[in-house]
Amino acid sequence: MMSAYCFGLVLQTVGIICACIGQSQALNITVFDFSTTADPEEENAFQYENLPRCNMTSKELVGVDDSAIIDPCILYDVSPEVHESRSNVITIVGVNPSGCDEHPDGALAGVETLNGDNNGKGAKIGYNGNHYLQFRYVVVISGNSQQLPPDVYARNHEGLLEATVMSLQPQYIMGSCSYVAKHDKRIAGKYQTILLSQVGPDIFYTQDSNDYVFGVHIRSETYGIPAFQAVKFSTKDKSKQKIRILHRDRSQFFNSTCQEIYKHALQDGFTDTVAISYNPQGDEDNDGVDNQHDVPYLQSLADQACPPNQTSRSDDPPVAIWACVMTDLETNTILDRWRSNGCQPSSLWLHAAAKAYATRYPENVAYMQAGAQWHKAMAYSDEYFSNGQAMLDYIEDSHGYKPDYDALGTYHAVYLAYKNTASFVKTKDNPNVHDVYANQYEEDRRHLLGLSVPKSLFGPTSFDENQRNIGRGSAGMQWGFRLDSSANESKLEKLLVSPIDQAEATVVVPAPTALDCPAGQFVNMSAIATDSALLEDKCSACPVDTYRSLDMPSHFCQPCKDGSGTDGDTGAKICHQVEDNLIPRGLLIFGYFIMALSFSCSLGFGVWTIVHRYDVVVQISQMEFLLLLCLGSIISTSSIIPLSIQARTEDDTMAASVACVAIPWLYSTGWIIQYSSMFAKSYRMFQMVQNSNNMRRTAVTALDVAHIVLVCLVINWALVTAWTIVDPLTWMREDQGTIVDEEAGILTEVSVGKCSSEFMTAWLGSLLGFHLTIMIATNVLLWQLRTVSDRYQESKFITLASLFACEFLLLGIPILIAVGDSSEARHIALVCIIGLTDVGVLLMVFLPKIGYQRQGLPEGITAASSLFKASARSSALHSRAFANSSGGLSGSIREMQQELEQLYEEGKEEEEEEEEEAVPKAPQELKSSSSMTKSGLKDDSREAENDESPTVHHA
Repeated sequence: MMSAYCFGLVLQTVGIICACIGQSQALNITVFDFSTTADPEEENAFQYENLPRCNMTSKELVGVDDSAIIDPCILYDVSPEVHESRSNVITIVGVNPSGCDEHPDGALAGVETLNGDNNGKGAKIGYNGNHYLQFRYVVVISGNSQQLPPDVYARNHEGLLEATVMSLQPQYIMGSCSYVAKHDKRIAGKYQTILLSQVGPDIFYTQDSNDYVFGVHIRSETYGIPAFQAVKFSTKDKSKQKIRILHRDRSQFFNSTCQEIYKHALQDGFTDTVAISYNPQGDEDNDGVDNQHDVPYLQSLADQACPPNQTSRSDDPPVAIWACVMTDLETNTILDRWRSNGCQPSSLWLHAAAKAYATRYPENVAYMQAGAQWHKAMAYSDEYFSNGQAMLDYIEDSHGYKPDYDALGTYHAVYLAYKNTASFVKTKDNPNVHDVYANQYEEDRRHLLGLSVPKSLFGPTSFDENQRNIGRGSAGMQWGFRLDSSANESKLEKLLVSPIDQAEATVVVPAPTALDCPAGQFVNMSAIATDSALLEDKCSACPVDTYRSLDMPSHFCQPCKDGSGTDGDTGAKICHQVEDNLIPRGLLIFGYFIMALSFSCSLGFGVWTIVHRYDVVVQISQMEFLLLLCLGSIISTSSIIPLSIQARTEDDTMAASVACVAIPWLYSTGWIIQYSSMFAKSYRMFQMVQNSNNMRRTAVTALDVAHIVLVCLVINWALVTAWTIVDPLTWMREDQGTIVDEEAGILTEVSVGKCSSEFMTAWLGSLLGFHLTIMIATNVLLWQLRTVSDRYQESKFITLASLFACEFLLLGIPILIAVGDSSEARHIALVCIIGLTDVGVLLMVFLPKIGYQRQGLPEGITAASSLFKASARSSALHSRAFANSSGGLSGSIREMQQELEQLYEEGKEEEEEEEEEAVPKAPQELKSSSSMTKSGLKDDSREAENDESPTVHHA
């Protein structure tokens, strides 16, 4: 702000004379000649009455440059207007350097508040409460302590305070800023005036002190205790916990505050505790640069407190650090060094974090702890303000700047002066305060020593044997994050963590950087080296297809194994894989093999049927129905194709759902064609036998029973169509839970895909009932045909095939239920039920026919004679009737006639004997009957001879 200064000779005894008068005029500062300043032990050269009024406000004074010359002046001389004879006025004086803006303004706020109480009468005192106490408040600015040599400033500070005390004879002295407060003590002892000091360290009250020095501030030695207690409570093994304390040794505050932590740590069993002190003005490495400005030296201090080997932590907990450093250069150099060497402290208490440094470097202070006298979150109150922040807001409104807790300390000092006075005279009806302080001052001082104020803006207050305020603990603070609801984001704030009854947050210890990275994350060394905030979380999410299953300080993540992955996500705690329970390729090939086997059998037997279509075995079995049996097998077995279509979890299920719909259509259609054709063929054979038994000559063609197949198909298709429309089968996946392999770090999500619908059981039951009905009816008809030769009907073999199919169903359905959601076992069961049933039916129907066809008829036996299993005693008429009804079976009619006549002659005698026993007849009648029968057969033979073709007719 200033362009140039001209300095004269600095004299130890006479001060400094500034030659830059123009600069002083620009600042509107009065020049005062210090050449007459005398030794404090000699006659004081200062006179209060000669001091001018300051022509600058407290806000303007603090804004000037550190090198500006500020002459002594009176900043405040506030005297109350006494309107009441029962009012009492006491005086408080103080001397402050120009930079102590908050101190005089805080005390002024207390004076104005007390004087204005009770409509300007003052605060009530006395037993009856009808007397009042008011204050006169005087503040002298002693100059710029940063511009004057320390010894010169000390002599002038004490001289001005002595002059003011001698002139005004105050009851109390308001202590100055802590860094110049020591100059108040000698005058307080010399003139036996109570000094309300604003200094924290104990040593201020135990060395070079006197009985009149009272500490309004709480002990600064307690500043770092909340952070220490947090580390203490979080430490499992004190012998392994490293504690490092780094501090300046020239300052009572820095030295005592950090040394208190050192003492507590050793007393509490933290054996690995080291205190590292340094002289900021010294030159440890003799390079000509003060330690406080020597970057390499400061880096070496940082390495001693947190060595580089902290980057590869063992099981030992990270170091906890207390740093009592002051300047930005010191603080930033040390923090930068810790970042570069990978230091990850579990806790960092930093004095600068409570001061303006945090405002200048907010990006650095996250999770740092600090201590102070007061915090805005404290809810302490008194008769005039609801909390300390309300009082500071009062100062801001009055003076135009935001004060800190120092203003609250001086307000509290004024309040204590009032409380001490009021308490001393509280039993008096007519308290005379002037008399008390004139004649009972020592008693009043001792009364202050025993005073206890449970309620004030500064909190509870009482004094120990060293006349220190021990009413409460320090304001422990930590920079943390609070949710800003208006902005919907977290905002960094200095949060109060102690005293416990006032705390708004708990201490975060260990700090995020010292914590083991949570599962799914790893320690990112790049983030440690580059991020400004030393204590913030340095864990980063594991990259894609890597994982970390445990909380640990690892610097890398494990890659996923066995084809598992993270589905493109980062920060995985375990790798994922999906077990779709798909039908393996081997089983699919097995299914296709069964299908190929069935197709081969169907096609082979179909070709054989066509090739041997004129053979009596094929003709009697009806070629049409044998071919339908083969066709049905092909259609039924083809359901294995859609049964093998499947979809994975991530696949489109459209094709699989279409395949699901096709399965019942194919299988049920093929099955119906097979069994309805067997039923129709058996029914035709049954009708032929019945016609033979009834001696009716009636042809039963294949077309006559084809409607049976058609009706069965229509009923089956109606059921399947209703199922497809109302409740179609779709491809669905059912979650079967998860399987965790902790050793491999894989979580398997198990699911099973299958065709399903809401009422599938009901639809399957309907189809199964219909199919069983056809199967039972077929077997009933076949039972009726059991007397027909095996050569020309399938009773035995179709019955065996039906039993074979039933056995597969009876075994297959329980197996399907037993295998549950095992797609492999289910596929095997279904393929076997479908394919092997079809193959079995074909083999049992066709193999015997192929054998009989290859074997042919025994020599001398015609098709007609071998048609029935009955013995020769069976009526020839039955054979003839059956032959006529069927239109001829094989060979020429003449051969059949000869065979039948031979059989007739052989059995004639036996028949006559049986007839005689049953119904006696005349010989002539029997002969006539026999002749008729014989004549009829001859007529039939003639009829047959007239036929152009002897071909056997078949339906």
